[in-house]
Amino acid sequence: MSDAVYEIRNLYKTYKGKVAANNNINFDVYYGEILGLLGPNGAGKSTLVKQMVGQLKPSAGTISLFGMDVAKEAKKVSRLVGYYSQEPHSMSSLSVEEAIFFTGRLRGMNFQDAKRDTSYWIERLELGDVYNKQLKRISGGQRRLAGIATTMIGSQPILIFDEPTNELDPLKRKLVWDTIRERNREHGATIILVTHNTFEAEHIVDRVGVVSDGNMLTIGAVGELKKQVDQRLKIDLSIKIGQRERAQQLLSDWSYPVEVLGENQLRLSLTREESSDKLQQISQYMEKLECEEYRVIPPSLEDVYVHFGGKKVGAR
Repeated sequence: MSDAVYEIRNLYKTYKGKVAANNNINFDVYYGEILGLLGPNGAGKSTLVKQMVGQLKPSAGTISLFGMDVAKEAKKVSRLVGYYSQEPHSMSSLSVEEAIFFTGRLRGMNFQDAKRDTSYWIERLELGDVYNKQLKRISGGQRRLAGIATTMIGSQPILIFDEPTNELDPLKRKLVWDTIRERNREHGATIILVTHNTFEAEHIVDRVGVVSDGNMLTIGAVGELKKQVDQRLKIDLSIKIGQRERAQQLLSDWSYPVEVLGENQLRLSLTREESSDKLQQISQYMEKLECEEYRVIPPSLEDVYVHFGGKKVGAR
């Protein structure tokens, strides 16, 4: 890893009359990485990133960006960081095209460059059908894509996205993740991604910080954190309707540890040492078990989250 771009030290944020939204948080963000901040709604993630972009001031502690104190240099920070917020778009009376274009101009782009990049982002994020409509007149998902376009325009070295794929269908979510990866891999942008969706985050982040009740429970490379959780492999079996109890009994008779997930869903949890032999047996007895299919599931980010004390988040 190269040098840190962000350094967060002993950070506290307490709202009047409430418990700490952020409680003694310490971590760095490194140049060129995609860092995920993972946790359920209300964990303190949005409060944290609002301080990182200078929208909120810490109650105590410091946040530095390229050596600058963010709380004291908020205007300079805004030129370096593109920020996508969950909150309603502040330019709702503008058209999609105007919102993207004027954001580029406010970031110092000349007229021609802003025009060119506006056209690019309208096409890239498939906004051509609504480019001339006011933001307040389009759907929630389309507003999200327009907001992502305004975050992307320009050449800011750091981009922060707070739950960017809410309200998007699967194809649009994939489009957003592909665009974020492209900005990171091809253009070197440092990305901070706030999410509560463990399944989606697992496919894009390099490191992850797990946040719960205002605390940073752990932070590290995804692979390293997975090594610290239960290393058993999960094998999920889909049994024919009406045959689940029979299959469950057979597996129990064969000394398999069985968990019932649903009316026709069973789960086995096996050590890596025994999984090869057991998988071979399952393959041989698919018909006898009335098993339609099975999936092998290694440790996941959700397992990491639960292991470090978080509440169950996201969905598989």
